[in-house]
Amino acid sequence: MTRRVAWVVLVMCWFSSVVSAQHNMLTGSEEADGWTLLFDGASLNGWSPRVDARWEVTEGTISAVEESGRGLIATTASYDNFHLMVDFWIDETANSGVFIRCPREGPITQGNAFEVNIYDPHDSWPTGSVNEIAKIQTMPHTTGQWNTFDITADGDHLVVKLNGQTTVDARSDRHTQGPIALQYNARGQVRFRNVKIKTLD
Repeated sequence: MTRRVAWVVLVMCWFSSVVSAQHNMLTGSEEADGWTLLFDGASLNGWSPRVDARWEVTEGTISAVEESGRGLIATTASYDNFHLMVDFWIDETANSGVFIRCPREGPITQGNAFEVNIYDPHDSWPTGSVNEIAKIQTMPHTTGQWNTFDITADGDHLVVKLNGQTTVDARSDRHTQGPIALQYNARGQVRFRNVKIKTLD
């Protein structure tokens, strides 16, 4: 490897680390307000895969290994009432979701947890809907770009915001507590970053 090539590789690695460092961090005000990072940007500590899909950390994101099967990755801790922030990126073919109040063991489905869906062309529950609970009223456009979910679960009150716009404000007492999980549905690309939570009294 020539010196020039080595220098270019070094600069690229430095740039990638700087870009990653801008994410997966808490500000001083967030720390003071009680927020906690669920993803440190470098490892899957605090997460456990469920079923077949494989997961890895790529450039500061939790990424599903393409075509590795269906499945989820869930936090090892459980939560009941909370405010959750998640950034996601998805392509046109992938189908995903953020699941909350999941069972602590075994399969996770939209029947035993709340699923905040990520799949724009879904006939019944487009991105920003809570499956089987409430549907977004406007057609979302989230593919090929970073987006942010802002999810609040406080007792039976569920509020979802997609890129700052409220998509769901509903009530359901079906599920009361459990881990948080990220889904991959066997095809395409999906990535997550800036996963953080603030528990509510």
